Amino acid sequence: MTSEVVLMNRQAVAMAADSAVTISGDRYLKTYQSVDKVFPLVDNQPVAVMIYNNAEIMSTPWETVISLYREQASGRSLDTVAAYAEDFMEFLSGNPDLFPAEHQDTEFFKVVAVVFTVLAEEFDHQVQQFSQSRQGNVRDHISAIFEFVVGQLHTDYMRCPDDSPRGDLPCFPKGMSEQIRRRYGNEIDQLIGSLQVSLKNEYPGLAISEDTRSRLREIAVQAVVKDAFFEHYTGVVFAGFGSREKFPSMRSYLASSVILGILKRKRDRQADIGADSGPVFQPFAQDRMIRTFLTGMDQYLRMFVYSESLKLSMGLVSDIVGRTPNLSDAQRNAIFRDYSENNLGVALNEFFRSIDNYQYAVHTRPILRAINSLPKKELGETAASLIKLNSFQQKVMHSVETVGGPIDVAVITRNGGLEWKREKPDL
Repeated sequence: MTSEVVLMNRQAVAMAADSAVTISGDRYLKTYQSVDKVFPLVDNQPVAVMIYNNAEIMSTPWETVISLYREQASGRSLDTVAAYAEDFMEFLSGNPDLFPAEHQDTEFFKVVAVVFTVLAEEFDHQVQQFSQSRQGNVRDHISAIFEFVVGQLHTDYMRCPDDSPRGDLPCFPKGMSEQIRRRYGNEIDQLIGSLQVSLKNEYPGLAISEDTRSRLREIAVQAVVKDAFFEHYTGVVFAGFGSREKFPSMRSYLASSVILGILKRKRDRQADIGADSGPVFQPFAQDRMIRTFLTGMDQYLRMFVYSESLKLSMGLVSDIVGRTPNLSDAQRNAIFRDYSENNLGVALNEFFRSIDNYQYAVHTRPILRAINSLPKKELGETAASLIKLNSFQQKVMHSVETVGGPIDVAVITRNGGLEWKREKPDL
């Protein structure tokens, strides 16, 4: 993993990243602290790119891909950072020399295989849960458990967590799903067959119905076209100045694989500095400590406090209603329902809104005010300090330090261009 941050004010951009990478395998875990994650995008242009989460795209290092783009984009300047980002993404999509068709075929199999592996792991987990519940013989329910897991994954691809329909990624043309079915239909069936053989070796009683097979076929297609990244992906962050931009801007994307000549991608976040806008404070990847610093409260602690406050409030209402004399059961249920669904919800929302306002006034606003006026040197130092803060948390909280090593900082101004600073490694 990694920790990265982008700070922007009207004068400059600072991009900072640690240099740790963790490589894991079966009974193997190794962390290296010498990986580059921030790069100039185009020579002699005030724009840079930063990557996180996956150091390779389709078995090719991102550093190599970025250097190839830099070579072909040499001497060109684009109007905006958004234009640079789209041009880079199109470079990946329309480059058969970089990613030949047979390589794209292999990558499709990898994407589906990863998704089916996630499905198999969830199936194993559900089987264990059922076994521990002692609700019956596992063998008698094994096929039903598998159908449930497949149905859940299919729903995850078709529906968002709020139950709204999950759309297709806008990077793909209309009819992309049908193209994938025609091109890879036989291969998808082979992957489903391999999944069945693998699972039946461990669970001999497993039977897969035709309806479940149809859902697995659909999952294989939706794994590419839907706005969901359950497979391995890379975060790609662009920041700096386009030739027609007076103030800096930032665009970030999630990028996966090139399939049928198109890079699976989506715009993740964006920010533009204006004459009257405030600064930008945007962490990426492992950002828990950075966000805690900005808000004054750990986000998981906040969720825990909310949950405990809700339980406490519900308990108090239940106790008071239960002690009130001369109430029928129907009246008690009505009062409890009214308070739990209405009054308590409003009260808790107001309570936490007050906390949020306090956090912003006491912690967030002073930090943003300072960032808004920092000169470029201090902006870079601040970005590096935030990464060190995350690294320190990893050092004292975890046995494996997935954030650490020397910190790379790129400071970009419109007139001065891109300036680099890298800490010396610890000896």
